[in-house]
Amino acid sequence: MENNELLTPIAAFMNHEKADPTRVFLKQPMHGDLIEYRFADALFEIQCMATRLLELPPKSKVAILSLNCAHWVMADLAIMLAGHISVPIYPTASATTLSQILEHSGCRLIFVGKMLDWETKHYLIPGSIQTISMHSEHEGMESWSGITSRYNESDDYPALDIDDMASLIYTSGTTGMPKGVMTSYRCLAEAGILVSDWVELDVKDSFFSYLPLAHAAERVAVEIAAIYCGGVISFVGSMDTFNVDLLTSKATIFLGVPRIWIKFQQAIEAKIPPVVLSILLKIPLFNNLLKAKLLESLGLSDVKIALSGAAALPLETLKWFERLGLPICEAYGMTESFGLSNFNHPDHRTSGSAGRLLPGFELKIADDGEILYKNPCLMMGYYREPELTEQTVKNGFLHTGDTGRVDENGYLWITGRIKDIFKTSKGKYVSPIKIEMELEPRANLDQVCVIGSNLAQPVVLGVIENKPSGSDLTNFESKLEGIRLELNNRLEKNEKLLKWFLVEEVWSTDNDMITPTLKMRRQAIENKYMAQIIKAMASDKSVTWLDT
Repeated sequence: MENNELLTPIAAFMNHEKADPTRVFLKQPMHGDLIEYRFADALFEIQCMATRLLELPPKSKVAILSLNCAHWVMADLAIMLAGHISVPIYPTASATTLSQILEHSGCRLIFVGKMLDWETKHYLIPGSIQTISMHSEHEGMESWSGITSRYNESDDYPALDIDDMASLIYTSGTTGMPKGVMTSYRCLAEAGILVSDWVELDVKDSFFSYLPLAHAAERVAVEIAAIYCGGVISFVGSMDTFNVDLLTSKATIFLGVPRIWIKFQQAIEAKIPPVVLSILLKIPLFNNLLKAKLLESLGLSDVKIALSGAAALPLETLKWFERLGLPICEAYGMTESFGLSNFNHPDHRTSGSAGRLLPGFELKIADDGEILYKNPCLMMGYYREPELTEQTVKNGFLHTGDTGRVDENGYLWITGRIKDIFKTSKGKYVSPIKIEMELEPRANLDQVCVIGSNLAQPVVLGVIENKPSGSDLTNFESKLEGIRLELNNRLEKNEKLLKWFLVEEVWSTDNDMITPTLKMRRQAIENKYMAQIIKAMASDKSVTWLDT
């Protein structure tokens, strides 16, 4: 099927199916049951669906709008087999973003799967776009089950060129409209082989999928890695069954984002106070049993490689998991390089860093501190944005917009993001990310954001969904003030935090305060609250609650 030696994902999948068709590839919780798709089962579904997709013009854009599920992966492989281009869309995408992506990409067909808010999304899909429902029966839509019962394998699947576009991946859009990143089969293949070889994955490995597959990190670390190593992917049924599903999956590879790892930590500390836990972990013989029980309670007892991406983890959280015997390997990359660049290998890592450069990659730091790199997984360019592509990739190097340094041992340290850095009214620049990393594990807030454009000093915005009352509120505010004062002793003069401002409204994709990958839209947050903050600056209160 391929014109080149390097195998595309669909070819790698078919090789595994040929070698062992009865091995389980996908595990899907469904209405209290666990449905297993063997490689042979999945191939049948993929081929039937690909035959249906052959009715579209060659190299059509085909979107996938769904929470993670077995059909998401099978739809992706069917799109490849039919020679089309997948367009993953976050199931939590706002109405505006969904409409923008469908129009900008020129999608001809969309797969719709598990959704939390289908009733508010379905009317956004133009009637000109064909729609296939992967699960429920919807009026006016073709169904997955109907198609697989009517279609069969075809002899007309096109030959795939390794340098053709395989997927159009839209960035999460922290600073504007999402950009369409053109990703080739070569990129997917290089990434799948590199990840599998680098951490020695094989058919015995088990992956747990719950972070959006529309994000490059989940796509490469779960879907693509599993396809190339021949492992099994287990999916979360719902967030209500997350712990049970994770435990059942016996995952050996687990990818989390900082918020997930911090919630794991908080769940344990809610049952065992940190001081008590620290004492118990120092007791000989007993500590190993305790570590095993705690990891088992989180569903992580079988994990051999724990990964974290999307943003930096607080050092305190990294060290907490190390004490439990589960070192977390942080990685760094961008959608434009399919989420790959630097990685902390389980056998050689430095906590707090983004890790060393992956084999075959090249990195340099510009004079202004910006991180630049080139690698075999680099994008083909931004779709319909040639000028932006030229601005972003120069002389083969991707300009990341992140700032960092490389230490004497080759580890990359992220120091900030150029667009996040703000200037105070005193003309001093502040990088808020490193301050937020200090605050997040200590403040016990749902979300934290440091802002300060045109203020004399930075301030902290915090979200707590359940506001304490009475003496609990007094104690809570006193604790926050203590954290601020202690941290200020270690911050530079221009970084010292002036006040706390708290709100009860959680920042979400629904109110456009965060992206689908849980990254804050800093400018949107600042725009929403700055007027109230300025009014409250004259108050003597160090902790102020704002209206939402």
